Amino acid sequence: MNPPTAAIYARISSDDGSALGVTRQIEDCTALATKRGWAISGTFVDNDVSASSGVRRPEYERLIEAIKTGKVNALVVWDVDRLTRTPSELEQFIGLADAHQIALASVGGEVDLATPQGRLTARIKGSVARHEVEQSSRRLKRKFLERAEAGKSHGKVAYGYVREPLFDDSGVLAGYVERTHPVHAEVIRSATDHLLAGEPLRAVVATLNAAGTMSPSGKPWSGTTLRQVLLRERNAGRRVHQGQVIGKGQWPAIVDEDTFDRLVAMLRDPRRRTNSGSEVVHLLSGIAKCGRCGGAMRGAPANRTGNKRQPRAYFCASCYKVRRKADSVDEVVEGVVVARLSRPDAVGLFGGNPDAMRRARDEASAIESRMEIAADQFADGAITGPQLERITAKLKPQLEVARARLRESEPAPEMQELTGPKAGESWRQATIDRKRAVIEAIMTITILPSGAGKSFDASQVKIDWTATR
Repeated sequence: MNPPTAAIYARISSDDGSALGVTRQIEDCTALATKRGWAISGTFVDNDVSASSGVRRPEYERLIEAIKTGKVNALVVWDVDRLTRTPSELEQFIGLADAHQIALASVGGEVDLATPQGRLTARIKGSVARHEVEQSSRRLKRKFLERAEAGKSHGKVAYGYVREPLFDDSGVLAGYVERTHPVHAEVIRSATDHLLAGEPLRAVVATLNAAGTMSPSGKPWSGTTLRQVLLRERNAGRRVHQGQVIGKGQWPAIVDEDTFDRLVAMLRDPRRRTNSGSEVVHLLSGIAKCGRCGGAMRGAPANRTGNKRQPRAYFCASCYKVRRKADSVDEVVEGVVVARLSRPDAVGLFGGNPDAMRRARDEASAIESRMEIAADQFADGAITGPQLERITAKLKPQLEVARARLRESEPAPEMQELTGPKAGESWRQATIDRKRAVIEAIMTITILPSGAGKSFDASQVKIDWTATR
């Protein structure tokens, strides 16, 4: 009779990278197979894979297929709990072994699946292993909760932070402390400020990529990745456990809580567009009005028809009777804007008391954000109806007071950096979205008809101020 054709199966749930655990298992299993006189036809190894977490085990699946196809008729394992730690999976293997007459050898003790006593032994070992898994899971969950309640970090270091070792007086490692990363934290702050100032997400992503900054994966930023990073509660110094904020974290906040709450409310606003859309390339498209019919002027790219080249232009999308060279119109408008923003009183274009308005606006936005977050929590079942009513009743009077202060001052502080002696330089560096926001805030532009054959004249661009001159 030919000796059984045996396979070795080895597995370890958590590996430190050295693979020594499975190596020792294979050595012991090989020695046992040799002692029995079994020929080893293959070794199947699932390293750093749990048998109880539901994670797919590729090598185990390959082993089962080898048994089903008759390639092996014996199996050597270090112990039964290396093969499986769930009773249901063990029963499936027992059925498979019975159907294909599989001999099973275990370094940890003989288990003959062909006998009732052997099957009972395997089941007892499996039940004990399952109990150990459940006990370990319970201990780990309790440990994770304790760490969370203490505000300690868990897992790898998040983008925006660095983890530094702490040593006691004798030089022994006593733990770790998290500090903000000087570059990455500034990326988060800058992106937050630009988004709250009205810039679209795609424009902020483009700015970061143009500056050469990289996302946490070491690749260029995408809108999805940046949004995920900016929505992390830990950026505001909050500790999250199982999806819920349970307190303060033992690390410095990158942005204050009010700013973070405003950003979260803005990014999660269902009215906010989720697609990136086409990038705006025409400064006055949709802003300038037609002087003939009052319709919106749209931008048209440069094109060539035969030997005739048509420059970039603005045209009326309603009557199609007015068309002007876009570069010439932009030059007039931008020259007027920069001249106005350079004047000492330019800050008054965006309100009479910028500092007071900034405080009131931030306060109102933060309160609104908390109310919206509470509403989302109620919708998700995290809080009850009475709790939502209590939160709303407490925050609503505060919101009314903040809005009253807002109406009294009303500047637009995010525009102030574009005013003053360096307005020209700031304007050149501003994104097209910021420029459009300024233009819409302080003026209306009408492109007047001029008649056929007449060359462009600056007087054909009519500017009316909507803010105090």
